[in-house]
Amino acid sequence: MRFYSFLFLMMYCVLYSQSDQLQSEYEVIYKFKMYPDTLSKINPDEEYLSLLINNNKSLFKSTQKAKTDSIVLAIGKQQFANPVNGKVMLNMEKVPTVKFKSEVFNDGGKLMVFKELLRNRFSYPLEDPISWETENESKIIGTFKCKKAVGNYKGRKYVSWYTEDIPIPDGPYVFKGLPGLVLEVYDTKDYVNFSMVSFKKVSKPIVPMKDVAPTKYDNFYKARQNYLDNPAGMISNQTGYSLKPSHVARINSNAKRSNNFID
Repeated sequence: MRFYSFLFLMMYCVLYSQSDQLQSEYEVIYKFKMYPDTLSKINPDEEYLSLLINNNKSLFKSTQKAKTDSIVLAIGKQQFANPVNGKVMLNMEKVPTVKFKSEVFNDGGKLMVFKELLRNRFSYPLEDPISWETENESKIIGTFKCKKAVGNYKGRKYVSWYTEDIPIPDGPYVFKGLPGLVLEVYDTKDYVNFSMVSFKKVSKPIVPMKDVAPTKYDNFYKARQNYLDNPAGMISNQTGYSLKPSHVARINSNAKRSNNFID
């Protein structure tokens, strides 16, 4: 019981100790839509993502991650208060899944990308920031007049709409560096789309992903390719469970259908 209490206390401190943490001044919420399989535009993944901004620093991550942390804490409190036969049973079945697991921390224009691959966490600096070309085209998004810019990233061409009404050179994921906040960005084949839902002043902790292995993009890419070559085997190695042949086939098949990556 003491061991689990210690773990819970550590989790509480990590999630909620905010006295020495950077706090946001603004939060931008984006709706994210992506088709997991580039060969089939059905059943897109959708999720709300958050850009927390403080001067020239920002953090982009899933809003569901923060909700998940809160739910985990609530479940922990309830189940620590009501042990079963003296044992704490941490049932996390009601914890919602997070689809967009990547994060990007922006420190004065220097971007650090965070990725998860099964139980492993990686961080790498963005070595090829997007070089934008502005175009003489505009449109209104919400109440903001936006200008158009196009750029290439990891083999895809992206269209970005930014507003100089909010002179913050930031935006979702790695789509930053324009003379105004990016409100919408999508690739020309419409596999990936970020669109602003709200912009407001808010104070929230800016806490990038913890317990990561610093690396370079090429090394992360190789690790992901190794997983894609044998996803069931890697899952079995990390969990220690022997998988049934039917499970192996299903896992490998699902992995092949999830081939749309935003690096």
